[in-house]
Amino acid sequence: MKKVLFLIIGILMFSSFALAYEEQPVFDMNVYVTVYPSGTALFKINAKLKSPVEIYELENTLKTKGEAEANKKFEKLLESLIFRNFVNSVKERYPDAQIVIPADGLVKIGKNWSAVVQFKWYNYLVEKDKKLQSSAYGPMSFIYHNRVYSYSWKSFYLLLPKDAYVLNLAPIPGEFEENTAKWENGDYLPIIVITFDSSVYEEAMNKTVANKTKFIPFDEFIKNTTKSITLTYDPWSGFVKFNATFEGVNATSYHETRIREEFNKTMKIDAINSKIEGNRVLVWGRVKPDVKYDESFTKKTWNATLTLPFRFDKVNIEAPGEKNLEMTYQKTEGKHITVVIEEKKGICGPALILGVALIPLLIYRKRR
Repeated sequence: MKKVLFLIIGILMFSSFALAYEEQPVFDMNVYVTVYPSGTALFKINAKLKSPVEIYELENTLKTKGEAEANKKFEKLLESLIFRNFVNSVKERYPDAQIVIPADGLVKIGKNWSAVVQFKWYNYLVEKDKKLQSSAYGPMSFIYHNRVYSYSWKSFYLLLPKDAYVLNLAPIPGEFEENTAKWENGDYLPIIVITFDSSVYEEAMNKTVANKTKFIPFDEFIKNTTKSITLTYDPWSGFVKFNATFEGVNATSYHETRIREEFNKTMKIDAINSKIEGNRVLVWGRVKPDVKYDESFTKKTWNATLTLPFRFDKVNIEAPGEKNLEMTYQKTEGKHITVVIEEKKGICGPALILGVALIPLLIYRKRR
């Protein structure tokens, strides 16, 4: 109930502030925010000048003083209106905000009075109760010629870490997929609450009254699915390709993410993909096994071992397919798999070499 009330208050707060000021008339802006697991965020604001007055001033500088001076003037305008307005608006509600200009500069000038303004906000998300949440949020202001406007943008893209569990985004984004959210036509910083702790996420989902169906904890999901995996070991590449299926329980993106997480924690993953199809999750990729190699006069042997993240109900191991390779046996002991591949050596080569080596000896004996 508290979460729902919080959302309602947040929405009312955003809507009331949104009506306070008219849109800033200087730039068309699109905001791109990449959040890192530490809570640091990289902001990139794509801005295109639209004010006829400012365009005239810059064009006049370009004609009279040249491109370098015009670009300097444009850069100062961007720093003053986009960066400083942003910092001032944030620090009004969060004085401890650590917003810095990166080493490669604040502004990158483009064509036709467009640019990218980039900066880092080190404590964009702050830690609280095993969660990372917005240090500042809500509508932003934009001061231009001593008049207050809203810090309006056309689009706001938020890229969260792929392994983060999203507990709250407000207002609700127009688009949300694979931890990437998009809002349109706003002037605010959204409310963000994420966690990297699966138990915190499960607890939150179980308490959410908006869920009409019971949230299934991950351990329960794994216990009630039928799990199968096919492994193909190719000794030439050194990789084991795998295709796994978890079937029988309707999965969410949370369960899909947790499955990939377990593969990454348990195995030396080189590549991994997944998708949900109906009541099953498909996971595929390739992994580097631990290999012991042995070579004798007649054969080469690869002994590959790996540990699976779960106890699978069905394990199928396939040979690579080359005619000169034989999979002599495989062994499954719980989560541990051993695959042995043998390549038989042809005996013609060694026999021929031995024969050639004996020819001088035979000739010598005959002459005696």
